[in-house]
Amino acid sequence: MNDLPLAGVRILDLTRLLPGGYCTLLLADLGADVVKVEEPGRGDYIRWSPPLVGGVSAAHRALNRGKRSITLNLKAPEGPAVVRRLVRGADALVESFRPGVMDRLGVGFAALARENPALAYVAITGYGQDGPYRDRPGHDLNYIGYGGALSMTGPPDGGPPVPPGVQVGDLGGGGMLGAIGLLAALVEARTTGRGRFVDVSMLDGVVSWLSIHAGSFLATGVEPAPGVAPLGQSLACYRVYRAGDGRHLTVGALEPKFWEALCSALDLPDLVARQYDGPEGQREMAARLQAVFGTRDRDAWLAALDGLEACVGPVNSVGEAFDDPQVRHRAMLAEVDGEPLGPGPAVKVSGAGPRRLTGPPGLGEHTDAVLLAAGFSAPEVAELRA
Repeated sequence: MNDLPLAGVRILDLTRLLPGGYCTLLLADLGADVVKVEEPGRGDYIRWSPPLVGGVSAAHRALNRGKRSITLNLKAPEGPAVVRRLVRGADALVESFRPGVMDRLGVGFAALARENPALAYVAITGYGQDGPYRDRPGHDLNYIGYGGALSMTGPPDGGPPVPPGVQVGDLGGGGMLGAIGLLAALVEARTTGRGRFVDVSMLDGVVSWLSIHAGSFLATGVEPAPGVAPLGQSLACYRVYRAGDGRHLTVGALEPKFWEALCSALDLPDLVARQYDGPEGQREMAARLQAVFGTRDRDAWLAALDGLEACVGPVNSVGEAFDDPQVRHRAMLAEVDGEPLGPGPAVKVSGAGPRRLTGPPGLGEHTDAVLLAAGFSAPEVAELRA
């Protein structure tokens, strides 16, 4: 809609898979015109990912709704020249090739800045544009392993680390930081007319997310470990408990007033003053809370504690999350023509009316329209196709 903050901003998206796709989805949800530039015949690899819905990848439907698609062979002699013409009418470009690839193709930042000096250019890579790991391949599990985040997951009894259920490095380190860097470059370009090269490393993003854990380690020298950090199940007032039906509850009663309310509701008043006991005391208190929570089903506990300011909630499955009344109220289920596709826009802005979301583009669906709008003639488009 034209009342969204990024209305009128055009972004060329040369990325593949999750990190870049999530980055530009965030921007499309804010009103940007995102044009996916994809390889002819194959397109973004996310298009192949099962499960398929009507022959279309469910992941592609969730990640690329609201975007447009053109196909372009960057390795063909004419490919780089087409990109150089396209950037003249673009505000930003996002790519996720390994360092140096775009330069070798003749469409790196220096070449494109000559066509559009105000261009915001975002490069999302695993390890960054320089350093000893610059050219290494990798995936999310590698980045959180290198970055120290994986070492804090898993059981406290010395079992192996457990990969998170969502891709922390891809989404937080690549997608979100890429969007933030792009927006910062756009602000400067609007002020000065000068574009920027934004170097986004997913490993850097993971290390940045260590935040309070890194601060504690650097101050004390004590390594964070599974089940040891205050927010990693070492405190009885902040952990997951199993209810009587095998489902689980989250307890986040960190502040004394929340802990007092919870202990009162569970008829455990003697635990109030012991909230921050040492490790042995925490284990004993957690065992007592677990014994109480095991006496009722999860939903019975949620009903019994409803309205109590104790920070207790469910561990929802994905299906339960999308049925949750708060998630529903916040329009976090993206539907196109009544069909659910995935999460809805997460950033809400004032003055933006109800959004009519659009589905993901077919491969190359908008090629002719985008090229014609960029000044290519119909015969030129036909010649490029040939």
